[in-house]
Amino acid sequence: MNIFDLLNVLRKYLLLELAILVAVTGGITWAVKSETPVYTASTQVFVRLQTQSTDLGSVNSDSQAIQRQMSTYTSLVKTESVLQPVIDNLGLDMTTEELAANVAAAANGDTTLMTISANSSDPKEAAQIANEVATTLNNLIINNLYTDDGGKLTTPIKFSVVQKAYAPATPTSPNVKSGAFKGALAGFVLAVVVALALNFMDKKIRQVSDIQAYVKAPVIGNLPKNQLLAGSAPAIVAQPAGVIAEDIRRVAVNLSFVIPKDMVGGNLVVVSSGGPNEGKSTLAVNLAAAYAEKGEKVLLVDADLRKPSIGRYLGVNDAVGLTNLATGQVEADTAIQRYWKEGFHVLPSGAKSPNPSLLLGSKTMLALLERFSIEYDHVIVDTSPMDVANDAAIFAKEGARLVLVVGQNVATKKSLRGVAAELDMVDVPVMGVVVNYAEAGKRSKSKYYYYAADASQTGDADGDAGASGSKAGKPGKGHTHRKDAE
Repeated sequence: MNIFDLLNVLRKYLLLELAILVAVTGGITWAVKSETPVYTASTQVFVRLQTQSTDLGSVNSDSQAIQRQMSTYTSLVKTESVLQPVIDNLGLDMTTEELAANVAAAANGDTTLMTISANSSDPKEAAQIANEVATTLNNLIINNLYTDDGGKLTTPIKFSVVQKAYAPATPTSPNVKSGAFKGALAGFVLAVVVALALNFMDKKIRQVSDIQAYVKAPVIGNLPKNQLLAGSAPAIVAQPAGVIAEDIRRVAVNLSFVIPKDMVGGNLVVVSSGGPNEGKSTLAVNLAAAYAEKGEKVLLVDADLRKPSIGRYLGVNDAVGLTNLATGQVEADTAIQRYWKEGFHVLPSGAKSPNPSLLLGSKTMLALLERFSIEYDHVIVDTSPMDVANDAAIFAKEGARLVLVVGQNVATKKSLRGVAAELDMVDVPVMGVVVNYAEAGKRSKSKYYYYAADASQTGDADGDAGASGSKAGKPGKGHTHRKDAE
């Protein structure tokens, strides 16, 4: 996954990520604000030797000696000898271990200054502890300096308080700003982790970036969920001035861009999908109608012999068709029927074949497609989903151009990954991808230009034409499906 894939995933779950970020940041901030305030008071002590010497060298030597002992003095602050008298003198209700956790001492660099700090929930008590620790430490040092013969030193160490501790006005903790920042950081990390986890667990194709992660081909169109696409006639026939009809025309035009007319086999287009119910048959029918509308000669072939649907969608008789023609039972004039326009011809599936793969992969079938590509301006072949059979790959390997239909929120990543791997293995490129059931975006004021509004902008269209109990078998109002119908 590169940075662009990551950004697409984050954009995909943006609302959820924002909710997690706000919740975690708010929760941690509230928890920090709910903590008991802690005040820190500090006293500063100057450590020196009580000597009457005025010799500069002697003074410097004494100072360096004390500096070497500063770590020892700071360590004494946390000892029982210092802390117990503090507890006794101030009447604190705590043990020396508890008090040790709330006091600290540190030398100020290469000086003989020491800072003693104390923490407490009571600001006055914090100041009292800091001052008392300084006093007790001074007493401990002075009362325990002896000469080698047992006598007291005449020049003992002296601790002079140069800055007394006072009750602080503001607590040192909790630090709400720091807590909010840490909460936001934790929320961001959690949001990213959740988004990646959800994306990993999500088995469906949800957006174009999911498709492009597997299929290296341009998206040439998006068809939204629309009841018109599940109707009994192509959108261009049923409602030529509608928005859906324009979407179909856009796909046809874009397909002509990615498949130049002078490309060998460029007029032979195979339409397939990864799995069933993704709308491949719907696209095949409507794409053929878009070409026929322009007066071009088009042949629509139903090569999905395992689950044919073109005949039912268009209301043509599919008792005789491709299987009968490929096996030599009938001639092309008998198997091919005319629909809507003079140049719109349909070759339905025909009688059920006992071995569709053998028939579709035969030399006879390939010869038929080659012949059709010569006789027609466009040949649109609807095939079985790739998960069911690799008929589309076989046709494309022989020169046809493959268009892949991907049903948004229907197709699975596993299926699309498998299709892409198989096509790559046999060196068959996908010329273009059409996203079906695409989530409708805002059309803003563009709908103004359509003088005929769609009958239904939303609805559940069948994934494949004629499937799932659609009424595709009925001809549209005002349209007949006889050979002589216009």
